[in-house]
Amino acid sequence: MWLLITLLMTSSMHEIATSSKGKHFPWQNNVIKPIKEVKEFDCLAEGSNGNEYRGTVSKTSGGHRCLQWDRIQHIGFADFSHGLGSHNFCRNPDNRSGPWCWIRGYDRKVREFCTIPKCDTKPTTPTQDTEMTCGERTPKQTSRIYKIIGGSKASIESQPWLAAIFKNNVFLCGGTLIAPCWIVTATHCFPPDKRTRKEQYSVYLGKDATNQTDLSKEQKFEVTKIVLHQNYNFESDDFNHDIALLQIVDSKGQCARKTESVRTACLPPAHHMPPYGSFCHIAGYGHEKNDKIPDTFRYSLNMKQAQVQIISPTVCERKDYYGNRVTENQFCAASPKWTEDACKGDSGGPLLCEDGGRMFLFGIISWGEKCALESKPGVYTKVTNYNKWIEKHTGLNRIAQGIMYPQKD
Repeated sequence: MWLLITLLMTSSMHEIATSSKGKHFPWQNNVIKPIKEVKEFDCLAEGSNGNEYRGTVSKTSGGHRCLQWDRIQHIGFADFSHGLGSHNFCRNPDNRSGPWCWIRGYDRKVREFCTIPKCDTKPTTPTQDTEMTCGERTPKQTSRIYKIIGGSKASIESQPWLAAIFKNNVFLCGGTLIAPCWIVTATHCFPPDKRTRKEQYSVYLGKDATNQTDLSKEQKFEVTKIVLHQNYNFESDDFNHDIALLQIVDSKGQCARKTESVRTACLPPAHHMPPYGSFCHIAGYGHEKNDKIPDTFRYSLNMKQAQVQIISPTVCERKDYYGNRVTENQFCAASPKWTEDACKGDSGGPLLCEDGGRMFLFGIISWGEKCALESKPGVYTKVTNYNKWIEKHTGLNRIAQGIMYPQKD
């Protein structure tokens, strides 16, 4: 069973980020159980008391309609992890003999048990990614390379961990699914505003284009928690510590389901980076070159990906590049001919490198000067400097350890 973890609901000035003048922004234990324990959540496994049940039965054995959990009690940190939320589905949050719910009695609420269908004993395909299945793609999609700057769109199956973050139904930023309940993105995507609330945000997975809907592929989620890095300085233009976490849940209290268009990316081990010169992949829905007006850009709407090369700090710190503006928590990457790059609207999206047949999240699209400009590469948040921070706020200890990264001699 995978668990929904909700961090304390503090919606402070830290929950928000801003754009900087003159730059584009190119962009619990919530341990995912082994496959045999995941199964389907809409049935009762043999011998189980149903504490892992996440189905949609909302009537009791006596035929009474269940009451909404969040109308009976405050839904806090532990409650989300037991499957409670803004719904009236039967659950077993206190380890009783089976799933139950509250019903309306004569003068008070009453607890009553539910009848849950038994699971088929035949092996089933797991409905979620685990730390053991991260970073995998459909084989036919692994060889496709597309441009973010350049006009060629890609199928979401080629980057199934890419998230599209919306605010008030308007596309805002990209992100990366690292566990069924957690998205990694950029802090600067959430500008400070006392009126901003997490309820204004939604996250889509499996989306080919930001202006289209395909219900056969997409999964939509509410944001239950926004965690921005405590050391990000909104008044500075260095974008240091440009990393954020979003906890997501759908209308049924569930997290992301594993499909061809929705998968999790792997995290590499802490403080590890591929060799300089390595080719990696970026993806997003941001700006692309406008062929009708030279040297201008327009929003793509379609999901695109590109291949970029990691640049050594020695080169990126040259005066004709960025000098001392790149911090120890960032790195640079660009295409060799400066023709492909992340751009405005791609912020928060992934830079992933392949190793051992899996895709690992090494960078978060953060900032850069203009788009695909020579000697001005994209600058990315170095994810492997934040493994401990991710673990602290999510409880994803095995995922944050990067256990699937190939061991080198």
